[in-house]
Amino acid sequence: MASANGHELIILDKMTYAADLENLPESLLQKSKVINCDIANTTALHAELNEIGRLDWIVNFAAESHVDRSIKNGTPFVNSNILGVVNILEHLKSNLDVKLLQVSTDEVFGTIDQGDWDVDQPLDPRSAYSSSKASAEMFCTAYKNTHGVDVVITRCANNFGPRQSAEKLIPTIIRSVLSDLQIPVYGSGQNRREWIFVDDHAGSILKIVESSHSKLPKYNISGNEKSNIEIVRLFLKLMGKSESLISYVGDRPGHDFRYAVNDSCYISEYGEYLSGNFEHQIQSTINWYVENQDWLKRSLERLKK
Repeated sequence: MASANGHELIILDKMTYAADLENLPESLLQKSKVINCDIANTTALHAELNEIGRLDWIVNFAAESHVDRSIKNGTPFVNSNILGVVNILEHLKSNLDVKLLQVSTDEVFGTIDQGDWDVDQPLDPRSAYSSSKASAEMFCTAYKNTHGVDVVITRCANNFGPRQSAEKLIPTIIRSVLSDLQIPVYGSGQNRREWIFVDDHAGSILKIVESSHSKLPKYNISGNEKSNIEIVRLFLKLMGKSESLISYVGDRPGHDFRYAVNDSCYISEYGEYLSGNFEHQIQSTINWYVENQDWLKRSLERLKK
Protein backbone atom coordinates (compact mmCIF):
# COMPACT_ATOMS: atom_id res chain seq x y z
CA MET A 1 0.00 0.00 0.00
CA ALA A 2 2.77 2.41 -0.97
CA SER A 3 1.70 6.03 -1.28
CA ALA A 4 3.34 9.35 -2.07
CA ASN A 5 6.97 9.78 -0.94
CA GLY A 6 7.17 6.07 -0.24
CA HIS A 7 4.92 6.20 2.82
CA GLU A 8 2.00 3.92 3.52
CA LEU A 9 -1.08 6.05 4.04
CA ILE A 10 -4.31 5.28 5.90
CA ILE A 11 -6.99 7.99 5.83
CA LEU A 12 -9.54 8.02 8.65
CA ASP A 13 -12.33 10.57 8.20
CA LYS A 14 -15.84 11.22 9.51
CA MET A 15 -16.84 12.36 6.01
CA THR A 16 -18.81 15.44 7.05
CA TYR A 17 -20.12 18.18 4.73
CA ALA A 18 -16.53 19.41 4.24
CA ALA A 19 -15.17 16.04 3.06
CA ASP A 20 -15.11 14.76 -0.48
CA LEU A 21 -13.18 11.72 -1.71
CA GLU A 22 -13.02 13.41 -5.10
CA ASN A 23 -10.49 15.74 -3.49
CA LEU A 24 -7.98 12.89 -3.64
CA PRO A 25 -6.37 11.74 -6.88
CA GLU A 26 -7.55 8.32 -8.05
CA SER A 27 -3.94 7.15 -8.06
CA LEU A 28 -3.66 7.99 -4.34
CA LEU A 29 -6.98 6.35 -3.47
CA GLN A 30 -5.87 3.14 -5.18
CA LYS A 31 -2.73 3.04 -3.05
CA SER A 32 -4.32 4.06 0.25
CA LYS A 33 -6.90 2.76 2.68
CA VAL A 34 -9.85 5.02 3.53
CA ILE A 35 -11.84 4.41 6.73
CA ASN A 36 -15.09 6.20 7.55
CA CYS A 37 -14.91 6.79 11.31
CA ASP A 38 -15.65 9.54 13.84
CA ILE A 39 -12.69 10.03 16.20
CA ALA A 40 -15.18 11.17 18.86
CA ASN A 41 -16.70 7.65 18.82
CA THR A 42 -14.43 6.00 21.39
CA THR A 43 -15.37 2.40 20.68
CA ALA A 44 -15.25 2.72 16.90
CA LEU A 45 -11.95 4.61 16.87
CA HIS A 46 -10.16 2.17 19.15
CA ALA A 47 -11.49 -0.78 17.15
CA GLU A 48 -10.23 0.73 13.89
CA LEU A 49 -6.82 1.63 15.31
CA ASN A 50 -6.40 -1.82 16.85
CA GLU A 51 -7.31 -3.45 13.56
CA ILE A 52 -4.85 -1.27 11.64
CA GLY A 53 -2.06 -2.39 13.94
CA ARG A 54 1.41 -0.91 13.65
CA LEU A 55 1.70 2.78 12.81
CA ASP A 56 4.62 5.18 12.82
CA TRP A 57 2.63 8.42 12.97
CA ILE A 58 -0.88 9.67 13.51
CA VAL A 59 -1.26 13.14 11.97
CA ASN A 60 -4.50 14.58 13.33
CA PHE A 61 -6.07 17.12 10.98
CA ALA A 62 -9.56 16.03 12.06
CA ALA A 63 -11.51 18.98 13.46
CA GLU A 64 -14.56 21.15 13.25
CA SER A 65 -12.90 24.34 12.07
CA HIS A 66 -15.41 27.01 11.06
CA VAL A 67 -15.51 29.75 13.72
CA ASP A 68 -18.98 30.99 12.74
CA ARG A 69 -20.37 27.49 13.31
CA SER A 70 -18.69 27.37 16.73
CA ILE A 71 -20.38 30.63 17.70
CA LYS A 72 -23.79 29.15 16.86
CA ASN A 73 -23.14 25.81 18.58
CA GLY A 74 -19.95 24.80 20.36
CA THR A 75 -20.94 21.19 21.09
CA PRO A 76 -19.66 19.60 17.84
CA PHE A 77 -16.33 21.34 18.46
CA VAL A 78 -16.04 19.79 21.90
CA ASN A 79 -16.82 16.36 20.46
CA SER A 80 -14.38 16.37 17.53
CA ASN A 81 -11.68 18.74 18.73
CA ILE A 82 -11.40 17.65 22.37
CA LEU A 83 -13.00 14.25 22.91
CA GLY A 84 -11.66 13.00 19.60
CA VAL A 85 -8.11 14.00 20.53
CA VAL A 86 -8.44 12.41 23.98
CA ASN A 87 -9.58 9.18 22.31
CA ILE A 88 -6.45 9.19 20.15
CA LEU A 89 -4.27 9.87 23.19
CA GLU A 90 -5.93 7.03 25.11
CA HIS A 91 -4.91 4.67 22.32
CA LEU A 92 -1.37 6.04 22.22
CA LYS A 93 -0.68 5.69 25.94
CA SER A 94 -0.72 1.92 25.30
CA ASN A 95 1.17 2.29 22.00
CA LEU A 96 4.05 4.57 22.90
CA ASP A 97 6.02 3.74 19.75
CA VAL A 98 3.45 5.67 17.69
CA LYS A 99 4.07 9.42 17.32
CA LEU A 100 1.26 11.99 17.17
CA LEU A 101 1.31 15.27 15.27
CA GLN A 102 -1.58 17.38 16.50
CA VAL A 103 -2.49 20.09 13.98
CA SER A 104 -3.60 23.12 15.96
CA THR A 105 -4.17 26.77 15.03
CA ASP A 106 -2.67 30.21 15.56
CA GLU A 107 -6.04 31.20 17.04
CA VAL A 108 -5.19 29.51 20.37
CA PHE A 109 -3.11 32.58 21.27
CA GLY A 110 -5.93 35.07 20.83
CA THR A 111 -5.39 38.52 19.37
CA ILE A 112 -2.13 40.48 19.28
CA ASP A 113 -1.86 44.15 18.27
CA GLN A 114 1.84 44.21 17.36
CA GLY A 115 4.64 41.70 16.94
CA ASP A 116 3.95 37.97 16.97
CA TRP A 117 3.39 35.10 19.35
CA ASP A 118 6.30 32.83 20.33
CA VAL A 119 5.62 29.12 20.73
CA ASP A 120 5.67 29.34 24.54
CA GLN A 121 3.26 32.27 24.89
CA PRO A 122 0.27 31.55 27.17
CA LEU A 123 -2.89 30.51 25.33
CA ASP A 124 -5.80 32.95 25.29
CA PRO A 125 -8.52 31.55 22.98
CA ARG A 126 -11.63 33.65 22.27
CA SER A 127 -14.08 31.36 20.44
CA ALA A 128 -15.49 27.88 20.98
CA TYR A 129 -13.34 26.75 18.05
CA SER A 130 -10.04 28.14 19.35
CA SER A 131 -10.92 27.08 22.91
CA SER A 132 -11.45 23.51 21.76
CA LYS A 133 -8.11 23.50 19.94
CA ALA A 134 -6.33 24.99 22.97
CA SER A 135 -7.93 22.35 25.19
CA ALA A 136 -6.71 19.62 22.84
CA GLU A 137 -3.19 21.03 23.11
CA MET A 138 -3.36 20.85 26.90
CA PHE A 139 -4.53 17.24 26.79
CA CYS A 140 -1.64 16.42 24.45
CA THR A 141 0.83 18.01 26.88
CA ALA A 142 -0.77 16.21 29.83
CA TYR A 143 -0.55 12.80 28.16
CA LYS A 144 3.03 13.53 27.14
CA ASN A 145 3.96 14.39 30.73
CA THR A 146 1.95 11.63 32.43
CA HIS A 147 2.16 8.72 30.00
CA GLY A 148 5.15 9.55 27.80
CA VAL A 149 3.11 9.92 24.61
CA ASP A 150 5.34 11.23 21.81
CA VAL A 151 3.42 14.25 20.51
CA VAL A 152 4.32 17.32 18.45
CA ILE A 153 1.92 20.28 18.14
CA THR A 154 1.86 22.67 15.19
CA ARG A 155 -0.04 25.99 15.15
CA CYS A 156 -0.70 27.09 11.61
CA ALA A 157 -2.00 30.25 9.96
CA ASN A 158 -5.10 30.34 7.73
CA ASN A 159 -4.86 27.90 4.84
CA PHE A 160 -6.01 28.56 1.29
CA GLY A 161 -5.95 26.64 -1.96
CA PRO A 162 -8.02 24.31 -4.14
CA ARG A 163 -10.76 22.06 -2.74
CA GLN A 164 -11.54 24.12 0.34
CA SER A 165 -15.13 23.98 1.60
CA ALA A 166 -17.42 26.61 0.11
CA GLU A 167 -18.14 28.05 3.58
CA LYS A 168 -14.60 29.41 4.01
CA LEU A 169 -13.64 33.01 3.21
CA ILE A 170 -11.68 32.54 0.00
CA PRO A 171 -14.12 30.13 -1.70
CA THR A 172 -16.91 32.51 -0.62
CA ILE A 173 -15.12 35.40 -2.30
CA ILE A 174 -14.57 33.43 -5.50
CA ARG A 175 -18.11 32.07 -5.85
CA SER A 176 -19.54 35.52 -5.06
CA VAL A 177 -17.41 37.13 -7.76
CA LEU A 178 -18.27 34.41 -10.28
CA SER A 179 -21.98 35.09 -9.69
CA ASP A 180 -21.65 38.89 -9.36
CA LEU A 181 -22.95 38.67 -5.80
CA GLN A 182 -22.03 40.91 -2.90
CA ILE A 183 -18.98 39.76 -0.92
CA PRO A 184 -19.70 39.97 2.83
CA VAL A 185 -16.88 41.55 4.84
CA TYR A 186 -17.09 41.62 8.65
CA GLY A 187 -16.87 45.05 10.31
CA SER A 188 -14.43 47.39 8.59
CA GLY A 189 -12.41 44.56 7.06
CA GLN A 190 -9.28 45.62 8.94
CA ASN A 191 -8.93 42.37 10.90
CA ARG A 192 -5.59 40.82 10.01
CA ARG A 193 -4.64 37.19 9.38
CA GLU A 194 -1.65 35.26 8.09
CA TRP A 195 -2.30 33.11 5.02
CA ILE A 196 -0.45 29.99 3.87
CA PHE A 197 -0.92 27.99 0.68
CA VAL A 198 -2.14 24.50 1.56
CA ASP A 199 0.76 22.78 -0.22
CA ASP A 200 3.24 24.75 1.90
CA HIS A 201 1.44 23.74 5.09
CA ALA A 202 1.36 20.07 4.06
CA GLY A 203 5.05 20.26 3.17
CA SER A 204 5.95 21.74 6.55
CA ILE A 205 4.19 18.87 8.30
CA LEU A 206 5.82 16.26 6.08
CA LYS A 207 9.25 17.58 7.10
CA ILE A 208 8.41 16.86 10.75
CA VAL A 209 7.03 13.40 9.99
CA GLU A 210 10.10 12.46 7.96
CA SER A 211 12.55 13.71 10.59
CA SER A 212 14.17 11.30 13.01
CA HIS A 213 13.27 13.42 16.00
CA SER A 214 11.80 16.87 16.67
CA LYS A 215 13.81 19.02 19.05
CA LEU A 216 10.75 20.86 20.35
CA PRO A 217 7.21 19.81 21.32
CA LYS A 218 5.53 22.77 19.57
CA TYR A 219 6.06 24.76 16.38
CA ASN A 220 4.38 27.82 14.89
CA ILE A 221 3.77 27.82 11.13
CA SER A 222 3.25 31.30 9.76
CA GLY A 223 2.25 32.86 6.44
CA ASN A 224 1.69 36.13 4.59
CA GLU A 225 -0.07 38.75 6.72
CA LYS A 226 -2.98 40.59 5.10
CA SER A 227 -6.09 42.38 6.28
CA ASN A 228 -9.39 40.83 5.27
CA ILE A 229 -10.19 43.77 3.01
CA GLU A 230 -6.77 43.47 1.34
CA ILE A 231 -7.55 39.83 0.54
CA VAL A 232 -10.94 40.71 -0.93
CA ARG A 233 -9.50 43.55 -3.03
CA LEU A 234 -6.72 41.28 -4.31
CA PHE A 235 -9.25 38.73 -5.54
CA LEU A 236 -11.36 41.42 -7.17
CA LYS A 237 -8.28 42.77 -8.96
CA LEU A 238 -7.14 39.36 -10.18
CA MET A 239 -10.66 38.45 -11.28
CA GLY A 240 -11.21 41.78 -13.05
CA LYS A 241 -14.16 42.92 -10.92
CA SER A 242 -15.16 46.19 -9.29
CA GLU A 243 -14.92 46.88 -5.57
CA SER A 244 -18.64 47.70 -5.72
CA LEU A 245 -19.16 43.99 -4.93
CA ILE A 246 -17.85 44.56 -1.38
CA SER A 247 -20.60 44.56 1.26
CA TYR A 248 -19.66 45.43 4.84
CA VAL A 249 -21.75 43.48 7.36
CA GLY A 250 -22.05 43.48 11.15
CA ASP A 251 -18.92 42.25 12.87
CA ARG A 252 -18.68 38.72 14.20
CA PRO A 253 -19.05 38.34 18.01
CA GLY A 254 -15.67 38.12 19.72
CA HIS A 255 -13.86 38.78 16.45
CA ASP A 256 -10.09 38.74 17.14
CA PHE A 257 -8.38 41.68 15.44
CA ARG A 258 -5.04 40.15 14.50
CA TYR A 259 -3.19 36.82 14.54
CA ALA A 260 0.57 36.57 13.98
CA VAL A 261 2.94 33.80 15.04
CA ASN A 262 6.73 33.58 15.21
CA ASP A 263 7.96 30.61 13.17
CA SER A 264 11.68 30.96 13.95
CA CYS A 265 11.79 27.69 15.93
CA TYR A 266 10.44 25.75 12.97
CA ILE A 267 12.74 27.46 10.45
CA SER A 268 15.85 26.95 12.60
CA GLU A 269 15.21 23.20 12.68
CA TYR A 270 13.50 22.42 9.38
CA GLY A 271 14.23 25.37 7.12
CA GLU A 272 11.98 27.58 5.02
CA TYR A 273 8.61 26.19 4.02
CA LEU A 274 6.88 29.06 2.20
CA SER A 275 7.33 28.61 -1.54
CA GLY A 276 6.46 30.69 -4.55
CA ASN A 277 4.87 34.09 -4.89
CA PHE A 278 1.78 34.74 -2.72
CA GLU A 279 -0.14 36.49 -5.50
CA HIS A 280 0.69 33.67 -7.92
CA GLN A 281 -0.63 31.15 -5.38
CA ILE A 282 -3.84 33.17 -5.08
CA GLN A 283 -4.13 33.24 -8.89
CA SER A 284 -3.66 29.46 -9.13
CA THR A 285 -6.37 29.05 -6.47
CA ILE A 286 -8.74 31.24 -8.48
CA ASN A 287 -7.94 29.28 -11.64
CA TRP A 288 -8.77 25.99 -9.95
CA TYR A 289 -12.19 27.15 -8.74
CA VAL A 290 -13.01 28.75 -12.09
CA GLU A 291 -12.16 25.48 -13.83
CA ASN A 292 -14.04 23.39 -11.24
CA GLN A 293 -17.29 25.27 -10.68
CA ASP A 294 -19.26 22.01 -10.50
CA TRP A 295 -17.12 21.00 -7.51
CA LEU A 296 -17.79 24.38 -5.88
CA LYS A 297 -21.52 23.99 -6.48
CA ARG A 298 -21.53 20.53 -4.85
CA SER A 299 -19.61 21.88 -1.87
CA LEU A 300 -22.14 24.68 -1.48
CA GLU A 301 -25.04 22.21 -1.66
CA ARG A 302 -23.54 20.11 1.14
CA LEU A 303 -23.64 23.14 3.43
CA LYS A 304 -27.43 23.11 3.21
CA LYS A 305 -27.79 19.57 4.56
